[in-house]
Amino acid sequence: MKKLCTLLALVLSMGTLFMTSCKAPENGKNDSKAVADTINSMMNEITKSACSLNADATFKYLSTDSTSVFVSDGMHYSLSDLKAAFTKVYGGLKNQQIDIVFSDVLTPAAGTAIWTAYLKNSYTTKADQTVESYLCETWVWQHKAEGWKVIHYHESTMKLPSTEQKAVVETALGKLALEMSAKTPLPADMKAILTSFLTQNPTIYGATLAFAPTEVNGKTQEAAPYFYRSGGAITQTELPVTYNYTKSEWYAIPVQTKAPYWSKPYYDAQGGGVVMTTYSIPVYNKENVLTGVLTSDMELQ
Repeated sequence: MKKLCTLLALVLSMGTLFMTSCKAPENGKNDSKAVADTINSMMNEITKSACSLNADATFKYLSTDSTSVFVSDGMHYSLSDLKAAFTKVYGGLKNQQIDIVFSDVLTPAAGTAIWTAYLKNSYTTKADQTVESYLCETWVWQHKAEGWKVIHYHESTMKLPSTEQKAVVETALGKLALEMSAKTPLPADMKAILTSFLTQNPTIYGATLAFAPTEVNGKTQEAAPYFYRSGGAITQTELPVTYNYTKSEWYAIPVQTKAPYWSKPYYDAQGGGVVMTTYSIPVYNKENVLTGVLTSDMELQ
């Protein structure tokens, strides 16, 4: 999903470069921070309108220009048809809550801004059915005479792992956890182990053994070598020192409960840089001392 959103944003940004006037920007439109603040403010307004189930307000910034492109879940819409479609959808809901998991604003040219985001969408239908989904959105803004307008809009729903997909991960990681509990693994051992694990399990995006902190000469030492798929290869990174992984849901809960755990979906800025859900298993050695937390990540697509 990261690749899809990034590619989409890149393609759209290249297109807007050619559509943007070469005239010098006015009123600070070339100030990236000011532009980002403006776009984020309008996107927060739009999100509130969507939560209020108001389709007209949600799409009030969309351009009426016939060259504008609006796409929702693979379907292309005109502005009027998009509003009509969402008005119908909203009419079947009791309530809706949209939370921005991650967002960013790019300013590829003067008078042009691209807002990309991952969002959590929870709603209740009038039939009392509760639904939770995750969205990937791209909004391309251009500054026109009447102000900022959206010339491209793209929204797609990210799928959560199915029960069958989760079962595959649970079985594979459970087997590896048993192997780790019979050993005394070191951080240096994990490259061969986790590279082999990911190679054998192509549906898993990334994995780590986040070692339990240890005290050495009065200093706390932590290690969490992380391996993930990137460009057809398996890449290694180390979770940064500034990131206290022991406080993360995927580490803290299985340690507290001494049981496997599926995390809620989240944007992993510290590791692979995608929206994912993590399956974690606490690993203990033969003396029942915590070795660390073994994880497998499933990317939302």
